[in-house]
Amino acid sequence: MKNKTFIKYIVVAILSFLIDITFFTIFNFLFTNIILATILARLISSLINFLLNRDKVFKSLNKNKIMYLKYYSLVICQMLVSAFVVDNLVKIIPINATFIKIPVEFIIFICNYLIQKFFIFK
Repeated sequence: MKNKTFIKYIVVAILSFLIDITFFTIFNFLFTNIILATILARLISSLINFLLNRDKVFKSLNKNKIMYLKYYSLVICQMLVSAFVVDNLVKIIPINATFIKIPVEFIIFICNYLIQKFFIFK
């Protein structure tokens, strides 16, 4: 049962990542601003991620405002870490920001499962 939940989490995370990276690439191209692109893309992908994790992965019956506050506090922290790290790495490593964002997001992903499972959707 635990593996089934984690597999669902991975599927939702991959879908959310694809949405996030697609919108990040589009917004970064349009605005040439990594911070703005990160914020806009994360707003879109986090809503989808939240709903799928709440309803399909963790099947949380708890739908109070505290859960939303916890989740979006995590999203804001993730977004700030991602934006800061990607923005600074682009200045050091002269490659496309999208390619830098991929491993950064993977590292952030590792922590999120435990935070969401035991703190947000418990």
